[in-house]
Amino acid sequence: MIASRRVAVLLASTMLCGAFSPKLALAQTSVSTHSDSLSGDDNEPNAERISVRGTGPISANGVTGRAIGGGLIQRQDAPKSVSTVSTDFIQKQAPTTNAFQLLRLTPGANAGESDPFNMQYSGSSFSIRGLQSTQIGFTYEAAPLNSSYNYSVDPAEWADNENLRTVREVQGSPDLASPTLNASGGVVNLYTRDPLQHFGGFADISGGSYSFARGFIRLDTGEIGNSGITAFASYSQAEADHVRGAGHDSRNHFDLGVLKTFANGSRTKLSLSFTNLDIENYKYPTLAAYQLYGRSNNYSSVFTGSNTNYYKLNQNPENSLLVSLPSNIVVNPNLNIDFTPYTYYYYGTTDFSTNVTGNSVYSGTEKITSDFNSTGSNTASTLVLDPYIEQTSRSGFETRVNYQIGINKFVVGQWFQYENDNLYSVYGRVTNGVPNNPWGNTDLYLQPNGQPIYAAADHSYVTTNAVFLGDTLNLLQDRLRIDLGVRAAVIDREGSDLLPGVRYKTAIHAAEPLPLAAIRYNFGDYSQVFASASTAFRLPAASAVFETAYGGKVSNVPNDALKSEYSISEEVGYRYQSPHLIADATFFNYNFTNRLISTAVYQNGQQYASTINGGGQSAQGVDVEIGTGPYHHIRPYVSGEYLHSTIDNNVQSGADYLPTTGKTAVLSPKFQFALGLDYDDGTYFGNASVKWVDSQYTTLMNDQSMPAYVTADFTVGYRLHTIGPFKRPEIRLNVINAANNNYLSGAYSVTSNARTTRGVFGTSIAGSNPTYYIATPFTAIVTLSTGF
Repeated sequence: MIASRRVAVLLASTMLCGAFSPKLALAQTSVSTHSDSLSGDDNEPNAERISVRGTGPISANGVTGRAIGGGLIQRQDAPKSVSTVSTDFIQKQAPTTNAFQLLRLTPGANAGESDPFNMQYSGSSFSIRGLQSTQIGFTYEAAPLNSSYNYSVDPAEWADNENLRTVREVQGSPDLASPTLNASGGVVNLYTRDPLQHFGGFADISGGSYSFARGFIRLDTGEIGNSGITAFASYSQAEADHVRGAGHDSRNHFDLGVLKTFANGSRTKLSLSFTNLDIENYKYPTLAAYQLYGRSNNYSSVFTGSNTNYYKLNQNPENSLLVSLPSNIVVNPNLNIDFTPYTYYYYGTTDFSTNVTGNSVYSGTEKITSDFNSTGSNTASTLVLDPYIEQTSRSGFETRVNYQIGINKFVVGQWFQYENDNLYSVYGRVTNGVPNNPWGNTDLYLQPNGQPIYAAADHSYVTTNAVFLGDTLNLLQDRLRIDLGVRAAVIDREGSDLLPGVRYKTAIHAAEPLPLAAIRYNFGDYSQVFASASTAFRLPAASAVFETAYGGKVSNVPNDALKSEYSISEEVGYRYQSPHLIADATFFNYNFTNRLISTAVYQNGQQYASTINGGGQSAQGVDVEIGTGPYHHIRPYVSGEYLHSTIDNNVQSGADYLPTTGKTAVLSPKFQFALGLDYDDGTYFGNASVKWVDSQYTTLMNDQSMPAYVTADFTVGYRLHTIGPFKRPEIRLNVINAANNNYLSGAYSVTSNARTTRGVFGTSIAGSNPTYYIATPFTAIVTLSTGF
């Protein structure tokens, strides 16, 4: 009810603003053709563009009704596999759809989720060609998004859908100048809209299943005087109940874009996103628990006095701020400089709880005496909050110099980043099952010296330096292009553990040259072939090199044997790109040494990130996608992938080895297919999508798997003509999981083996069970929107 009042007031305010605003000038849409060179496409405004002539956008938020494949495929010129989703698709999805879900129909992409409103931290998974999101680099307006600590990302922090222009997915290894060093599985680049040249605005209000309510408003300043400066600012607020079990989530988000253009073509754009999330976590069950309880498996709605499974004890509040300033400085027609400074800050907690007694509490290996229940007794049990708190800050910049001389286009540059991660756990007070402070920074139990009792206290510093040099050679009147380049990456990671009795200092230094080469040839009017070979590497997650302690003893010895992951990937592809049809097929091969697989383990009821060395891994496959322009307003899109991925050696487990040689790699479905169908005549519109994904193994020993699944979503809507100050109002219905299929949509954690297994040397190796995302049930969301 409170959420409904908020969004109602928000919409009413928007209407009032619209009633007194000048006439909205809808921006002309352009479609990027991505004239990528070795330097990549992180500063997308510099890419070649083709203006789409006609009547302009047919919706208040930029939908053209003409994008090939309904906005699911776009003309490309990169000598590697690239998929892009654009405004025509993005603006028809549910306003809560995150970037993972926006890419779900592209070849090789898998997006698993348990929350249709996408407010959960770690509430969704994503992979490309069987490689996890921790092996994929993500950038937002040229700023890297992955944590240097464990390479994780949270799409709930990123720009609202209404402000997204394109989401670009590069399958395979990263571009030469991409500010990522974990991207052995590819790169995803997000770009927001530019501000309008004229004053105007946009607003929508949504409501739907599970008491979902959301409001969004955006204002564009237009050009401020004759300064060449335009800006927009937007705010959204969303709330919803959990789709299974007890729980309620809310999200407040603010986006800002300020663009300055210069007469010589230079431009600089400030992009800012701030997010506040106040959520209660979902439980991610094992396969056995899912088969027993189905969708009802979640935290308990009843508090019994010492029930650590109570949902209020499993909250996850967080704040995040992301600022990027991508700039392109045109020195002369042959020389331009890209410079992108950025900064990111995060503070959040993942709440857990435990029952403790005052005479058995330890910080590291040191025993702490504390009167937890304030009775003078140190033997009575007390329920306490045990939050895992993360405080992260990272800042950096990337500089690249682009110089064209004759048939050569040279690029040289540097990426520098410094990240500071402070991760710790304390004991907080609980009253009647509810944490006094779920943020974990007040209402704490203290040691006799007045300091908090730390159950974990890790501090990590990561300095990244990468320099790169490349040349793009254009021959035969640009029909033939040859790219050559090399990147030298240096990473210094230092860590300290402040717990008594555990190893204090850790340090890793790594340096790696990363060459790449690519070639592209255009023949005929519409055909193109390409081939590429590239390399990538990444360090083990920092969590793998810290000791942990439980019960006064060191319980987790750091895995110092973990080595850096290194990969080599090759692609050969063909594209047909006419004004009415785009089709491409890409054959790929990759080989990994020391494949690092991210997972999660639990200790004393608390979750910790962990890493498995999957050893050598190789894969071969083919990606295909086809999209057409509108025929009687209908635009179809089809994609598919065949993937054969295997583990190439036995994987070490303790002093023995699991017999994994020849096993299928985890999270690598052999087949997957997607179909998208869009209809838009300017008044009536809709789209539908179906995705089928083959079964996937979730253990290295292939002794447990996630069954194949199929899911379908659809959208229907109606646009009105402009009514007074309201520009192209529309009503839209989005339905998620239309058939209400009950299935597992992804793996939350994977393991080496689910069953006890005899090792190569005869040792009995105990198994542990993977955990899973339960797919969201049928969900309907209605959205009313208007420009003004």
